[in-house]
Amino acid sequence: MNRGVLEAHRNGVVRSTSLLVTFGHGQEGAELARAEPELEIGLHIDLVGGRPVSDPAAVASLVDAEGHFHRLPDLTARLVTGRIRFAEVAAEVRAQAARAREWGIEARAWDSHRHTHLLPPLARVVARLAREHGVRYLRRARPPSAAAAMKARLLGAASFVDTALLRGIPGNDWFVDLSALPRRPDAAAVALYAAYPGIGEIIAHPGYPDEILRATGDGLVLQRHDDLLVLTDDLVVSALGDTVRWRAS
Repeated sequence: MNRGVLEAHRNGVVRSTSLLVTFGHGQEGAELARAEPELEIGLHIDLVGGRPVSDPAAVASLVDAEGHFHRLPDLTARLVTGRIRFAEVAAEVRAQAARAREWGIEARAWDSHRHTHLLPPLARVVARLAREHGVRYLRRARPPSAAAAMKARLLGAASFVDTALLRGIPGNDWFVDLSALPRRPDAAAVALYAAYPGIGEIIAHPGYPDEILRATGDGLVLQRHDDLLVLTDDLVVSALGDTVRWRAS
C-alpha cells in the first residue's frame, strides 16, 4: 500500500494521504511519506481495524477478548446499547495522534477507518479532540449526487446529522470513494469530477496486490491496482492536477 500511494503521488494526482498507526508498516509509511515534501499526511483514526495504541485494558469497551478492536457491526451495536465508554474513545484517539507525532507526523487533516468518526455519538468526541489538536480539516462524506449508492447515501446522512457537531472545523463539500462506487469508474469518469462545484475529496486505495496485502484479508486487494492506474492516468492528471491541494492548507 505504501508503494502504491507514493507512486500515485509522484506520477499522479494524489496530494494527501492518511496514516494508519494501528497496523504493521505504519511507521515505515510515515518514514517514506516524510521524504515527500509535497505530500500531506493526515491521521486515519482507527476504532474498528487493528489493535489499539493504548493498553487494551485501559480501553476495554473498545476491544474484544484478544485485545483487537471490535468490527464495525459490533462497535455499532455496542454504541446503540450504551456499552462504549466515550472517555476511552477520547484516550485512544489522543494516543493515535501522539503515535503519529512520535513518528514525525503532525496531522492536521483527520478522517477514519470505515468512517467511524461520522457515527454521531463518536463525532461529538472526535470533533472536541479535533479542536483540541488544532485540526484544520475533518472529512465529511456527502455524495455529490442523489443517485449515489446506498452506502454513500447513508454516509451522507450521517454527515448531515453531524453538521452541528462539526461546526467550525473545515472540511469538504462532497466526497467520492472510488472503491465504493457501484461501478468501477474509468479515467474519463473520474476526470469529470473536476467540473463539480465546491471542495471535494476523492479517495482511493492505490496499491499492489502482493502476498503481504492478501494475508491481511483486505477486501480491496484486487481493486488497489485499478485505483493506482486511474490516479496516474494522463487524462485524470490533466483534468485534476492543477486543482488538487492539501486538505488542511
